[in-house]
Amino acid sequence: MMRLLTISLFVSSLAFAQNYKTLELQLPKNSLEPKSVKFSGDAVYLDDQKCFNYIKKHDVIIDNETVPNYFEISSLDNKILFSGIIKKNESGVFESKIKFHPIDKVYKNSKITGRNDLILNLSSNQVLNNNCSLNLENLRLFYEKSNENN
Repeated sequence: MMRLLTISLFVSSLAFAQNYKTLELQLPKNSLEPKSVKFSGDAVYLDDQKCFNYIKKHDVIIDNETVPNYFEISSLDNKILFSGIIKKNESGVFESKIKFHPIDKVYKNSKITGRNDLILNLSSNQVLNNNCSLNLENLRLFYEKSNENN
């Protein structure tokens, strides 16, 4: 049953990824841009290679506030790279605040509300590479060019 759930999440996420429009930030290009991004319930795959772990938790207490949805994306050696909260704002629209741990910044963008949006945008802007590495300079530029958390 769990395998079936993982496969259906994987297929649904792939279909989502193919129709998704990412931010075009004109960041420096390299030859390591992933050609495919896929998701399972607990991992992120770049070019069919497991590159990152994913954990989702519900009703987590952060800064004395109960957060309905919390996630972490970590390297395969379990170093947390990104963590975030997703919740509805006063207007009922989902929004997220994401901590970029490698550069110690909190990120917010109305077009990026969760794991899929984040990974697709980081991959298409050469922050996440197909060899499972992280381009720190492009992460800084990504933050500077698209952060709405001022």
